[in-house]
Amino acid sequence: MKEIDDFLSYIDSVRGLSANTVKSYRVDLEEWADFLYKIGGDAGSFSSDDAKGYVREMMAEFSERSILRKLTALRTFYGYLEKRGIVDRDPFAGISMRKKESRLPAVLTEDEVRELLSLPRNSFRDERDHMLFLLIYNSGMRIGEALSVNVGDIDFQKRRILITGKGDKERFVFFSKVTADGLRLYLPLRSEYLEGLGKGDEEALFIGTKGGRLPFSSAHIIFDEYRARLGWQKEFTPHTLRHSFATHMMDRGADIRLVQELLGHESISTTQIYTHVSRRRLKSVYDDTHPHAKENK
Repeated sequence: MKEIDDFLSYIDSVRGLSANTVKSYRVDLEEWADFLYKIGGDAGSFSSDDAKGYVREMMAEFSERSILRKLTALRTFYGYLEKRGIVDRDPFAGISMRKKESRLPAVLTEDEVRELLSLPRNSFRDERDHMLFLLIYNSGMRIGEALSVNVGDIDFQKRRILITGKGDKERFVFFSKVTADGLRLYLPLRSEYLEGLGKGDEEALFIGTKGGRLPFSSAHIIFDEYRARLGWQKEFTPHTLRHSFATHMMDRGADIRLVQELLGHESISTTQIYTHVSRRRLKSVYDDTHPHAKENK
């Protein structure tokens, strides 16, 4: 990305920042550029809602300290772009980090997942939303990864999808027969909807109302709408489904390194949070079901 290269050259040659700082900024900005590519935007069109979505993604992967460092790089970068008239505002302005180091991620129960996936579907949009929820929960994809999937990426024979995750790293995600059956029902409806708009050549699996790839910001609105519709008090975001996928696998005895691979985590320490979530859930089940535990309440 030319703007990033120009910025890094500027802080190196003009501002004289250290080689380590320049290297760190490069890593942080290239991660952001990967996200930008997935949502189909550019530096100028990147909105404050997009920025909030990106921070939500980072919160599931990085420590608060790392995110604060990345935000510093992004704000410095946007300050550089503003001074040169390339953009007219910093989408990260006003974003603050709340302390969440000790907070475990929100997780749906298996009953709540069933409730979500059993909602009546009376329109194409209902079918699309159902398919989005089902695929993320079934595969553990990030929302940006799910939105970047094209129909041609789906391998029905091996029930897998090759995706490009953070840092341009490729990995396979897998889906069940239930999801394969769901995709086979959804795809003809998608084609019919696109034909009605005269956009039959669109490649994206998930499409918006105008027939283009479903925008990242719209996906988060969808999750907010369903949270209100179901009357849930707990957090419900794309990462809630990803957390639930990982936690339910751990609950059922999946090896942590398998879960790490499926989630695309670089470090197993990131995946270990699901061990804590799973233990918390098991303790809750024990307290609710074991007769001795009930006696001591």
